[in-house]
Amino acid sequence: FIGLPDKDKKFKKILENLNLVPEEKLGEEGYNLLIDSEKIIITANHSKGLFYGVQTLKQIVRGSKENYLSGIKIADWPDYKYRAVSDDISRGPIPTLDFMKYQIRRFSEMKINTFIHYVEHVVKTKSHPEFAPEDGSLTIVGWKEISAYAKKYNIMVVGGFQSFGHFNRILETPEYAHLGESGTLISPMLDESYKFLEDIYSEMIPAFDSPFFNINCDETFDLGKESSKALVDSIGYDGVYFQHIMKLYNIVKKYNKRVIMWGDILLEHPNLLEKLPKDIIIGTWTYDPKESFKEFIEPIKNAGFEFWVVPGVLNSYRLFPNYYQAPTNIKNFSADGYKYGASGLMNCVWDDGGSTLFTNAWYGVSYGADKSWNTKSSDSTNFDERFNKGIYSAENNYLTETIHKLTELAYLEPTDGMFDKILFAKTIPDEGKHTRISLEQWDEVLKIIDDAEKLLEQVKVKNYQGDIKYLQYVINLYRSLAYEKMNLIEAAELYNEAENIFKSNPFEARMKILNSLELITYIIESVTGLKDNFEILWLQENHTYALDWTTDKYIAKINDYVDVRNKLFSSLKKLDSSESILTKEETRLAITKLPGKYFREWMMINPIVKKDEGNNSKIDYLLEMGGEANAEPKVTQEFYYDSIKYRWGRVVTEYSDIVNLTELFPEENKNVVMYAFANINSAKDTTIKALAGSDDGIEVFINGKSVLQNSSDGKLIPDAFSFSLPLKKGKNNLLLKITQTDGEWGFTFRLPDSEVRNSKNRYRIVDQN
Repeated sequence: FIGLPDKDKKFKKILENLNLVPEEKLGEEGYNLLIDSEKIIITANHSKGLFYGVQTLKQIVRGSKENYLSGIKIADWPDYKYRAVSDDISRGPIPTLDFMKYQIRRFSEMKINTFIHYVEHVVKTKSHPEFAPEDGSLTIVGWKEISAYAKKYNIMVVGGFQSFGHFNRILETPEYAHLGESGTLISPMLDESYKFLEDIYSEMIPAFDSPFFNINCDETFDLGKESSKALVDSIGYDGVYFQHIMKLYNIVKKYNKRVIMWGDILLEHPNLLEKLPKDIIIGTWTYDPKESFKEFIEPIKNAGFEFWVVPGVLNSYRLFPNYYQAPTNIKNFSADGYKYGASGLMNCVWDDGGSTLFTNAWYGVSYGADKSWNTKSSDSTNFDERFNKGIYSAENNYLTETIHKLTELAYLEPTDGMFDKILFAKTIPDEGKHTRISLEQWDEVLKIIDDAEKLLEQVKVKNYQGDIKYLQYVINLYRSLAYEKMNLIEAAELYNEAENIFKSNPFEARMKILNSLELITYIIESVTGLKDNFEILWLQENHTYALDWTTDKYIAKINDYVDVRNKLFSSLKKLDSSESILTKEETRLAITKLPGKYFREWMMINPIVKKDEGNNSKIDYLLEMGGEANAEPKVTQEFYYDSIKYRWGRVVTEYSDIVNLTELFPEENKNVVMYAFANINSAKDTTIKALAGSDDGIEVFINGKSVLQNSSDGKLIPDAFSFSLPLKKGKNNLLLKITQTDGEWGFTFRLPDSEVRNSKNRYRIVDQN
């Protein structure tokens, strides 16, 4: 029996006899469920509750053995009114309408009732069609279709449009470049900016039935940098931000909608919480695995706003989601949000970079759904069992065991936290150059991969079997990476041996070149297979837009190896013709083993013209930032020296060891100085060994103190300078000052006796005893 007691008197009588009449505390979405030897009853106060009762019954049936249902009685209702997923569809994959509908169907099984898309430039409007990509955007008709489809599954689709920062994609379109400030922010100084936003709103807002519209407006790094600088200097950063929000607020109110916006700027400028209208809903966000989120909640709660807590499943620039921190982030943020009275939980899936696949995020999405329905639900093994059985109708827990086993890769040094930069790091040197590759812990990567594959082979699921292919891709990817590095080193060593003996023993040299050729061919086949597999998996979810962000890199990598293979053929031909074979530099196999992990990610500025003589400039070029001893730059932060503006930005070197400044700054590498900045987090006060190399001069500052000043003789030798690096407990500021006169230019830095992990330019030392 399934029904509402208010609609059927006989049914209500049955419920009264069984003590199953829905109580008021169940609300609209709660339900009562009874299973005994004779009957199954689902009842609720509202059809929404019946719907969710059916979802629970489906999960119970999926988890049952041979469809045998044990007796059970459930009274169930949600902790959060709004249980949302936000999917980033603007900075990489753009899902097809069919995949969005598939997401909606699966969301509904998890009792998710709100779906939000993070939208920058992927909406095609009639008023401004120019900026939307032809091969991956949604029309207003498409949004209406998705909104109507979701309603059938008790899911509200909330419209949104990024309306201040993160505007670079639109500003890259020539027709709209004039609306920008510093390339990432729509200018608050132009009436045309607000006309543009109102045009977009006028088409987007009516496409959605929800009472909300998300204006975003987070991370406004460039506000006050260019045309708005004078106004910011006059009325303050918060004053200009307030004016902008109010203009958007008034536009949205014309459509009788409530504004949703991000809370980061409001927490940085808390006086805004006193000034903004109290009917705005604030999404307070962070994705760190904190024990307490009080600092992100209390100021907003105390100011009288309705608010949502916003944890996340980070796919950004990753090959696999951040399951080493997402569960803690979701669990604790949801608990604190409920404690402080948040009305919603929005679980964000961020997809920056183009290498990510949504299907591998289902575990994190489901975990967020579980915690938004019941913040006190049992965790760890019990959740995994419910996930395996209730979603997949699995016979065992090997699916989640595979996920956890793959997550172990994030803790190994060579995987770089499972970020995608490792996939396309430069392994083959340019012709005539040398490079180094580290093999440290890649044997451990292979062991984890082999263990994960053994687990995956034992997975037995009845539902969503296609998800297994996405986990297999991750396994294949890391196995390919491991063997690529091992085989490349072996191929280089074989060729080096052949080069040394080809005159005295051409037969043996030929065998070594053939073996090297075989290894390179294996790499080509492996990487080509990965690319082809990735394309299929991507297109099962997404439009073709942004696919080439990753496949072009795959193709470039394959072409590099094909070039090496062709050069090996050339050497064989020369050997057969009794000629000298190519040198290892000519074959691009001048490759040796790297001793450890180097710092590859930094915050940098463009080079500054050097104002004094010598290999080490004595001038402090950061006086406007408080000087070299006090500088603690933030992303996009700007300063002036000698009337020229400089801007800090993140840089990732493509090499495993060297930061090649000549390649990074091809037009600015004579008689210049540049700075590189990073953080090092230490669990205790300690002094550790550091190694650096430079061409020409280098000075190293730690927490404002100069601990090394040296220079080379015009050639970069990695690890040339050994010195002690004193660290305090917590965050330490590392600043490198690199001076260049002429010629090649670069530097290296590492901590040889410390195991190091990093996220962007933030490094931490692990396993400190």
